[in-house]
Amino acid sequence: MKINKNYVGIFIEDEEKRIMFQLRDNKKNIPHPNRWSLFGGGIKKGEEPVEAIMREIKEELEFSIDRKKLRLLIRSKVKNASKYIFYYQLENDEKLFHLKEGQKYMFLSPYRLLVKRNVVPSLRIFLLIYPFLKRCKLKQ
Repeated sequence: MKINKNYVGIFIEDEEKRIMFQLRDNKKNIPHPNRWSLFGGGIKKGEEPVEAIMREIKEELEFSIDRKKLRLLIRSKVKNASKYIFYYQLENDEKLFHLKEGQKYMFLSPYRLLVKRNVVPSLRIFLLIYPFLKRCKLKQ
């Protein structure tokens, strides 16, 4: 299985401060099958991270992100792999999602997801620092 090392993910937060998580498909040919994760995916060659996350969300949820409301939370580069995690605050009328990838999605507090067994390991670690990172980054 070939894995794209350049990744974008997104914390989509609702008005109740819950995050939208995806239960990935249970297919052996994908990374982290049947685990809870963020929505997102690989960055295509020549694609900017913002374009990649907007494309991924359109493909996975048939939802168009308002680019002006998108915020970069973290950028990490290790060896030849870049990872970008974004933040997006939903408005009350922005809950028209049509799931196209994954088994289901749920809005949960980060702490509720932490107690689930089948969570992508790197997400579990990130959830511990998310509240602090969000507070620092979004005040800038």
